[in-house]
Amino acid sequence: MGWTKSISKGAKSASKSASKAAKSASKSASKAAKDTEKAANDAGKAIEKGANDAADAIIDTTNQVIDVAKDTYAYAEDFANDTAKRTETIQATVLRNTEELAKVGMNTTSKEFQELSKSVEQVVIEGVEVCYDAALEAYAWLDENLCNIALSTALAMGVEAYFTPKPDPADPGTETSTTLSVMAATMLAEGANNAAEGVVITEMADICVESFLLIPGVKGQVNAKLLKNVLANSIDMTWSMATAKALWVTPVGVGIVIGAWICPIVATMVCTRTIPTGFDEALGG
Repeated sequence: MGWTKSISKGAKSASKSASKAAKSASKSASKAAKDTEKAANDAGKAIEKGANDAADAIIDTTNQVIDVAKDTYAYAEDFANDTAKRTETIQATVLRNTEELAKVGMNTTSKEFQELSKSVEQVVIEGVEVCYDAALEAYAWLDENLCNIALSTALAMGVEAYFTPKPDPADPGTETSTTLSVMAATMLAEGANNAAEGVVITEMADICVESFLLIPGVKGQVNAKLLKNVLANSIDMTWSMATAKALWVTPVGVGIVIGAWICPIVATMVCTRTIPTGFDEALGG
């Protein structure tokens, strides 16, 4: 009987240990489950907070963009409607443009350069329109004067780099100015009709766009399609091609026309978000 009691006692002890172990395991499992649940909740809250923070940041940024866009568009409208302001601004732009082009070696005292500069002033003074899409985009320049100062320097360097011939025939400036002059000379020699002229001039504008979009301050600040139309209209027979045929047919002359006539138009476009009336329309082809 002694051994029976011993077995019974052992069985009870084992049962008690098993029960204790089971309770411990259950408690551990319960704690682990709670820890997992807490971790999941914490992670969920962190994700939710991150999403909310990101959303708030996007909303803040969007509101800032909208505010800048409103200010930009309001300025552009005022500029378009104020002849005195346009006169003052384009004259300052042309003066600054002339100074910067002289620094990179262009002869800005020539009769041709002076006539082109005066012509572009008159075009802007006569009337501009707001680049609606461009004016609603946030951009780097909130101050038109500071924009003109910085952009005139960049444009002058761009003209020297991309539109002025060099001794090296493979230089980008040599290639571009030579190509444009050959296209202009061929078109003028053939006496093309208006539709054919529009096609050639649009192709010339395409070439110019590629180079202008490499210039800091222009790149990322303008719509490429709109810039192409503006450049095409600037080159058109009605404007610079009409008044500067002799310049357009030589590589050196190309740089002068682009520097004196087209750069102030591009600067006005970037800095005031306006363009001469009708310059947003595509030419033939």
